[in-house]
Amino acid sequence: MISKTTLAQQLADAHARTRALVGDLSDEQLAVPYMDIVNPFLWEIGHGAWFLEFWVLRHLQRRPSILENADELYNSSEVAHDTRWGLELPERQGTMAYFDEVYKRVLDTLNRSQASSLSTESAYFYQLSIFHQDMHTEAFTYMRHTLGYPPPRFGEEGAHESAARQVDGDVELEGGKFWLGAKPGGGFVFDNEKWAHPVQI
Repeated sequence: MISKTTLAQQLADAHARTRALVGDLSDEQLAVPYMDIVNPFLWEIGHGAWFLEFWVLRHLQRRPSILENADELYNSSEVAHDTRWGLELPERQGTMAYFDEVYKRVLDTLNRSQASSLSTESAYFYQLSIFHQDMHTEAFTYMRHTLGYPPPRFGEEGAHESAARQVDGDVELEGGKFWLGAKPGGGFVFDNEKWAHPVQI
């Protein structure tokens, strides 16, 4: 069992981090050229919202989609990577409105729950969606780097922390054996993290 408070904090953090990673970019910067290793920013934002809506609001709550054509736009299992640049996506304002509305409804659903903790099944789909969004904040970070955009600033404390970690050139790390993957009984894991095994580097 996981508490509603913990889930709400995780949800708020993922939402705020995504907004911080895209909020300072101009419309021109959001309109990225086609590349094999990145997605259009607006598609990536909408996809994160769609995933959260799909598993929490639609799967758990049985609600209809906020956008009629959300599946046709944002379902990454159905929408091939190279077609994402040609989709008629909502403009920046509409994309962010969808992103914020999904977050608001999920948080409201969580707060309206009578129990202080969610069932294991319900908590799984909340965390699946939240950690999926965290995964995409990593993608936003490397997308910015790939495109030559400045590092994101998460406030003065975050900016100082980021600056302290910047290194020119390559960093050499000593090789050895380490454990890759998650151990059973440690809480939520993605299916591709099962299970921990030794890797020699």
